[in-house]
Amino acid sequence: MKSAPRTPTWLTVAAPGLLLVVALSRGLSRFLEPDVWWHLRVGEHVLDTHQLYGRDPWAHFMDRPYLASQWLAEAVAAQAYRWAGLGGVLWLRALAVLLLTVLVYAAARRTAGHLPAALATGLGLVGASGGFNPRPQLVSLVILALVVHAWMGTAVDLRPRWWLVPLYWLWACLHGLWMFGILLGVVTTLALAHAVVRSGSWRGPLLRLGILHAASVVVLALTPLGPRLLLSPFTVAGNAHDVADEWQATPVTNPLAVAALGLIVLTAVCWLLRPARRAWWQYAWLALATVLVLVMWRLVPLGVIIVAPLAAGALQPLLTAGREPVTRRERTGLAAATAVALVVAAVVCAGPQGSRAFAYPGSMTAIDADLSRAPSGSVVMVDFGVSGWLLWAHPDLTPTADLRMESYSRPYLHRYIDALAAKPGWQRYLSEVGAHYALLERESALSDALLHEGGWRAEASSGRFVLLASPIAR
Repeated sequence: MKSAPRTPTWLTVAAPGLLLVVALSRGLSRFLEPDVWWHLRVGEHVLDTHQLYGRDPWAHFMDRPYLASQWLAEAVAAQAYRWAGLGGVLWLRALAVLLLTVLVYAAARRTAGHLPAALATGLGLVGASGGFNPRPQLVSLVILALVVHAWMGTAVDLRPRWWLVPLYWLWACLHGLWMFGILLGVVTTLALAHAVVRSGSWRGPLLRLGILHAASVVVLALTPLGPRLLLSPFTVAGNAHDVADEWQATPVTNPLAVAALGLIVLTAVCWLLRPARRAWWQYAWLALATVLVLVMWRLVPLGVIIVAPLAAGALQPLLTAGREPVTRRERTGLAAATAVALVVAAVVCAGPQGSRAFAYPGSMTAIDADLSRAPSGSVVMVDFGVSGWLLWAHPDLTPTADLRMESYSRPYLHRYIDALAAKPGWQRYLSEVGAHYALLERESALSDALLHEGGWRAEASSGRFVLLASPIAR
């Protein structure tokens, strides 16, 4: 079989450079993300009170104390907002996307040359881009990329990376996807065990890796939230699975899902075209990535990050004659280019783009002004998507529910959702919660029912939303 040509020198420089340009553009682009607003509100509360667990000061209808399980990421974002407004939050997003791109590319370079590494990373960025919103989940993607590096190294030398222990502690303070980093390590260890046991000297390596896993779990209970943090992801999943689309099975027809699955299929096809003896952990990673991509929409980026270095290695023999060694000059150049990109991002974020990127819920000027005149403590029947904005913009008002679903009982949450759909019993629900205002989508079933059956009046409208007042309001 004819060998693949050597990559032209200009392409070895242009490929990673183009990746950084795409990553910078993606990090500064407009987005529709309802969660960013309540994360900022919680972050401000953490900065002001240092309270991470207790009765929520805004959500009167919560059934249990609120656990700020993402407190560190939220506090950092809130501080950035205090320093630089929404532009500061956007810059943090650009930083995370750039770091993720560099880390995934660096992992791909461990198995492939410049061109296949850049191609695999680029396709991976497309598949993972559904998670590129300014919320704590984006930090999880960056940390998982670091974990991928760690276990790729361990797969070669069987040495545990002990720095993973403090990294997991930090991750647990930032976001709840830490469990998938531990899962990746366990899967890798089990796959390595086959080869280690056959070598005869298995007790030492497996014992050290077992201690690493045990220490990683123990340290999770030593965060400021204590052992209760260990169960918090499962508490969130209980309600979120019934309500939020991102907690549902991945829609395989979605373009981003197609890109993610395409990367997995590409890897498998390349392996079939070029049969070779591969380590068990590589097959295990491909299987894990496939499961993550298919089982839940919010896990698609995790699967992409895991499979990207495998895809790069699979593409290597088809695209280039050999893998160029990673040199100090390459590392320095990549670091310098990333630093320049961050400076460019800072300049852009300091301008109008700093606030224009936040496209959801759009201009709320008229509604914002009218809500400012509502009596403090007024109960607002709020659309689920815009509830985060209400918490951020008007913390003196009381939403009937919000996106922090884990703090509401399932029966109450379903009554709220049924009321939004104007199902039988919606009048009783609004009466029981004492709602005098409603912030809803203009074309929603409940807004139509309130106007035509409940005698409510339209107070203000902004874009797709309308603010309604009950007949006895004010």
